[in-house]
Amino acid sequence: MLPEWKQIRSKKIAPVYLIIGTEDYIINETKQLLIDNILDGEDVEFNYANLDLEEMPIEAVVQEAESMPFFGDKRLVMANNPIFLTSEKSKNKVEHDIAKLEAYLKEPVDYSVLCFVARVEKLDERKKLTKLLKKTATVIEAKRPSENELKKWIESKLSENQMQMSQVAITRLIELTSGQLTTAMNELQKLMLFCFETKEITIQDVESLVVRSLEQNIFLLLDKMIAMDIAGALRIYYDLLKQKEEPIKILALISSQFRLLNQLKLLEQQGYSQQQAATKLKVHPFRVKLASKQAKNFSETQLKQALKRLAEIDYEMKTGFGDKEQKLEWFLFELQDNRQKMV
Repeated sequence: MLPEWKQIRSKKIAPVYLIIGTEDYIINETKQLLIDNILDGEDVEFNYANLDLEEMPIEAVVQEAESMPFFGDKRLVMANNPIFLTSEKSKNKVEHDIAKLEAYLKEPVDYSVLCFVARVEKLDERKKLTKLLKKTATVIEAKRPSENELKKWIESKLSENQMQMSQVAITRLIELTSGQLTTAMNELQKLMLFCFETKEITIQDVESLVVRSLEQNIFLLLDKMIAMDIAGALRIYYDLLKQKEEPIKILALISSQFRLLNQLKLLEQQGYSQQQAATKLKVHPFRVKLASKQAKNFSETQLKQALKRLAEIDYEMKTGFGDKEQKLEWFLFELQDNRQKMV
């Protein structure tokens, strides 16, 4: 749990909050915590405003914050998409009177809580307003957690609900959700409901109940190929086709994974650590960790050959040459043949 969440739950509420980041789980949980701990039941209807700064000027938001509560003690104003705090250009031509916000931040009212929600990786720290807001507000970072941090999030939620789950099962949950906090917590909620009576989530529960994304299925498909399990790889491929996934979309994801393996192999040869590679490639560190293991099972030549063949199949699919489903099937057989020659 974030320290700022503990403060909110203890009713130690700040006059201004700033949420920065793209992790939906942290953003949504913070919003709900503020609503639950600032407003009482019917107050939400009268004293809660959820506003979009891409559609209205900041002075209108300040006016909302300065309005007295109606049949309640506090008002809560959410100000979403403060693009003027970033280096990005707004898609809409909304003019903002920044001076009005600066004046408010220097002397916020005590009967309102103003919360800015910036769904971006970072703000423009050069701007005077950004500096003032970060100095005035309680900042909550909604950033992607590392693998260890994600484990702590899961363990905290389990403890909160008096549930048991082995480290093996937790690790598998993280793998199947590609290290994504929001996805992992959504799947964990489902697992806790299913295992409510036993109070224990097993590895079998994780394997049978956690929904695999298309990307995760592609990763597992390659894992099957590495393990020389062509039948297992084809079973995953056929399941994807039954789920009405388009062969060209499956091809694009397989190509993306092979490009990542090739890039990682080249970066590792240059002495990059996994963390450095993740930063350079702008890929989640957990995905890099898993992909690095896969990359070790292919030579540089094999990866280049696979990428060349995938590009050929992509062209053939887009020009309507041959059976799309069969082309990917044959690619898996070709990959299997190349893997056997390597061993």
